[in-house]
Parts: sequence; structure tokens; C-alpha cells
Amino acid sequence: MRIFYYLLTLLIIFTLSACASYYQKNQAIMESIYRGDYPHASMQLENGNLKNQKRNQLLYFLNKGTVLFMNNQPEESNKYFQQADYFIEDYQKNIGLKAASFISNPSIQTYEGENFEKVMIHYYTTINYLQQGLLDQALVECKRMQLKLDKITDYYKGKNKYKNDAFVYLLTGIVYDAQKDYNSAFIAYRNAYKIYKEEYAINLNTSVPKQLKEDLIRTALLIGFKEEANQFQKQFNLQHITIESFKNTAPFVTFWNNGFGPVKDQWTINFTVIPGSNGWVNFTNLNLGLNFPFYAGEDSKSISNLKIIRIAFPKYISRETAYDNAKIIIDSLQIHQNYELVQNIDKIAYVSLQDRMMKEMGEALLRLAIKQAATARLRKEHDALGSALSVINAISEQADTRNWQTLPNTINYTRINLPIGSYHAIFQAEKNILKFYFMIKEDQTTFKVFQSPYFKGYSSSFQN
Repeated sequence: MRIFYYLLTLLIIFTLSACASYYQKNQAIMESIYRGDYPHASMQLENGNLKNQKRNQLLYFLNKGTVLFMNNQPEESNKYFQQADYFIEDYQKNIGLKAASFISNPSIQTYEGENFEKVMIHYYTTINYLQQGLLDQALVECKRMQLKLDKITDYYKGKNKYKNDAFVYLLTGIVYDAQKDYNSAFIAYRNAYKIYKEEYAINLNTSVPKQLKEDLIRTALLIGFKEEANQFQKQFNLQHITIESFKNTAPFVTFWNNGFGPVKDQWTINFTVIPGSNGWVNFTNLNLGLNFPFYAGEDSKSISNLKIIRIAFPKYISRETAYDNAKIIIDSLQIHQNYELVQNIDKIAYVSLQDRMMKEMGEALLRLAIKQAATARLRKEHDALGSALSVINAISEQADTRNWQTLPNTINYTRINLPIGSYHAIFQAEKNILKFYFMIKEDQTTFKVFQSPYFKGYSSSFQN
């Protein structure tokens, strides 16, 4: 009997800790980041619970790496992103916690990251390397992004909407371009163009960036693919793009991380329990067209007695960006260059959750069935304990609301080819203005990234 009381105590502890969402528990850290106080946010992460909780350690690595990235510490930032990557690669599911999650909730498991989060780790490491001038290392990170995507698609057997990433190919092309491997850059840009046109435009409402079209033409001309270049010039109506227009200049490539991606909350669905035969029961929601058969054996009768059950699932709540556009201004050359959207992480998060929702539902229903079977068996031995466990099961039905909350809402970029020299410039995101200085060196691509840590409100709406 002591074992049962011990288990109930543990369940109560897990239940109470799960009532608040992950975002609510870490609100103080996010408030520091919203203010742009990255050193304080870094200190809060050091003194907080994430660092010492094995099940949340990945989130500590991810957030620490992002905060250091925002604070312009690329070398230190990469150390944490590399630890995050090692953590994912070495992750072995803890059988004890996995089993316990079936009688409590999945938030007690070790967090292993959403699939798109695993890809985005290498976005940050790539940009960190680019800012340090380490092009070979940046290219390796781009290739690792593609390998992660291939694993995701294999897992879903190609049925997932987020299977190809146009931005990964675009970023790869930018790195090859900086290495002056224009043939490889052209191939990467062409792959990016194809995915933007055929997949991103349909699934993510993200169109082909004009800058990508220009880079596609430019690299085609540089490797002597005149026929392809002419074809793209006519198709994009960009006949003014010529090799001569880039002579005696070097590229300034800049990225803008705008706002923050969505946070997770939970929602519930009611299922009707319909008895089957030979130990089977069916969890059905006619309004959503859902039906999950489950073999319960001798426990089928007790599960069928539930009639209607409530299941909790994760959902995203968007943080709406404070700014819709930004630009680089170089008054000395009368340049006002707008950024273009290349990656909408907010929408990718929603699509990725849709990709795995059926699996999520199946696991949640299995979890509830196991809970109900355990309750029925306990009631036969001790009615009071069985009733207590029934109450705890109802309260502990919580979704896992953890996610990487310091990712940007969108990633934007632009390329400006400039004469060799030094420049005073302005980054302007609507009313937000930042003055900066940079140098353009011969035969070298200069990289810079900006972060707008602001948002104007929450919204759970998403139009696919």
C-alpha cells in the first residue's frame, strides 16, 4: 500500500507543476529578452531551473545559445548550440519517465525538440560562423540542416508538409557564393527557387524573394550558363542584371530576425467512447471525423464506462510582430534596400504540429486508456485509492507546452553589392532606428544580423 501512496504523491507533484504552461513558468526570462536586456536574461538562465533539470536541459542550451547570439557573442553562442545538437544526437529515451508519462502527462519526459527546432539550431551556428568569417564551418552546418530535414521526411514517410526547406538551400547558396563556388551556389539557389515556388507558396504563404531571383541570374552568368540566365531574366523581368553591374564591388549580406515565434498552450477535444467487440473500444469525434480503435482486453468494459473523455493537446499561440518591414539605408550612396521574408518560423511551427497531430492524438488516447485501466484495477483492491487516482488522472491530463520560445517569428534578408570602403548606415524597422558602421573588403562577403525583440500581442489564428 505504501507504493500506491508514494506513486500518488509523485503524481500530485507532477500534476501541480504541469498546471502552468512552460511560457508562464519562464515569463521573467522572456521579459528580460523583450527589453533587449540579454546579459540579465543570460544570468536568469544560469540561476534558473532549466539548467539543472535533465528533462529540460535542451531548452536551457537552446535559449542560452540564442541569448548569446542576440548579445553578439557568436563564439560563445555556438558552444551552447553545439551542446544542444549533441544532446539531441545522444538522446536516449528514459523508459522510466516514458512509462510515468502514461499515467501523468508527457511534460515529465525529456524534451527532445520539435523537428523544425532541430533544423534551426544550424541556422544559428551557420550565422555565427559567417560573422566570424569561418565559411567552411558555416557550409558544414548548412549540410547538417539538410540531413536533419531528410531524417524528418523519412520519419513521416514523405507525408509531412514541412519536408523541404527553401531557406536551407538559400543559406547554403549564400555560403557557396561567399566562397566563390558559383556553380554550387547556382544549384543551391535553383533548388531554393523551386521549393519557394512549389511548396512554400502553397503551404507557408511565402513567395520567392526577389533577391533570390537576382542571385540566380547573377550566378548563372558567372558560370557561363547564358541560356539559363536569359531564361530567368525574361521570366523574372530582370534584364538589367548583368555581370558588369557587379564589377568592382563586394557583397554586404544582412539578416533580420523579426520578433519571436509562437508559444505553446493547450486545448482539449472530447471523444465519445464506443464499445467494440472482443476487447476493442473506439474513441470517436464525429465533428472532426476522428476514430481511434484501441484494444483494451479485459479492461474494455471499464474504459467503455467513461462514455465521454477529454484529451489535452498542444497548440500554438502566435506572438504578432511589432514590425512588418525593415530596410538598410546608406545615405552616402542613396541606397534604401528593403529586407525580404525568407523563412516564416511561426507558420512552420503550425504546419509541423499538424504533421504530427494524429500521432499526438493516438499517444494521448493510449495514455488515457492506461490511466483508466489502472484506476479500475486499483478500485477493485481499494475503492478510496481508486477514487483518488481517478481524480488525479483527470487533473493530470495536460499537454506538453514546452518549446524553443526565443526563435524569431520570421527571418528576412537582403544583399547589397557595394564599392570597397567603409560605410555609415542605418537599420530601420519602421520607427525603430539603429545606426551602425561596417567595412566592405575586396573579394570578401560581409555579414551582419539584426534582431527586433518586440511583439504587439498574441493570436492563435493561422491561415494555411
